[in-house]
Amino acid sequence: LCLGLSDPNSERAHHDCNSMVSCLKSIKDILGVSLRVVLDLKSRRVPPRVWGRLLDKLTNRGLRVKGIGSFDVQELRAISSFCCEPVRQVIFFHSVGDLQRACHANEIRHGDTVYFNAGSLLWQKPTMMEATDMKCCGPVDCMGTAFPKARYVIQSYAYPRSFLSELPLDLSRTSTLEDYQKYYNLNIGLYVQEFSICEEALEVLTNFVNFQSSLYNLGMAWGGINGATVGEVKGDGYWNQRFMGRNWDLNIFPTDSIELLGEDNRIVREAMLADACGQVGTVNDSEEVSNVIQQGACAAGE
Repeated sequence: LCLGLSDPNSERAHHDCNSMVSCLKSIKDILGVSLRVVLDLKSRRVPPRVWGRLLDKLTNRGLRVKGIGSFDVQELRAISSFCCEPVRQVIFFHSVGDLQRACHANEIRHGDTVYFNAGSLLWQKPTMMEATDMKCCGPVDCMGTAFPKARYVIQSYAYPRSFLSELPLDLSRTSTLEDYQKYYNLNIGLYVQEFSICEEALEVLTNFVNFQSSLYNLGMAWGGINGATVGEVKGDGYWNQRFMGRNWDLNIFPTDSIELLGEDNRIVREAMLADACGQVGTVNDSEEVSNVIQQGACAAGE
């Protein structure tokens, strides 16, 4: 679809093939409307101009591309600039903390659409002191005093301020996701790793998102069978992303100026580019991860 006639591989492409047009027409006849999709971009070897041409070709054949998603913000901005028609940019993050840091790195624009793993609303990476005190690396939650018997507890920053004011906790001086949502007018959606979430955690997250739909206006994306989880699985859906995602900083607000580390916001994308590592998982901080990617055995080409 996107090879130019000057490309040496273009001779193998069927430029006159109308099978996609025919299939899309059949789908439209069945549904009554044109098929609409959101594309999740995985390849890091396709130039943005090629992605842009592909999206235009798909649109010309009757497929309505409502958005393109990627963990790489710069990639999304570049691809959109090569599209003939505007396309929604869906920015993925591993955690809600990554979103917070991206805001302060000026990577987020007013009105952006963002998704992050909902498990980061249930789990916080413990500090060394907390981990030592607990004798394990179990979950840490600041809402435990409010809900002492709950196994999965939504972190305080995930709630609207109107709800926090009703709790027996003084959280008035801590930041919330709602602060950033209002400041940037964000469209927020959630996702989870479907194979690593139990029924209890999914129910907690689903009920929470449905109840707070004004904040999480895009709901929760679910790629599994509707209403079903994998049997005998124990987990919050965060899986290995918990080792890469940043914690939410309760002491930082949208208008604050903070000192960012050199790799603060690009560390995850650099890790994904280092394909020799496969899926990178670490309990180290961003500087240590950066050194591994740039100098260690995970570096591309080694």
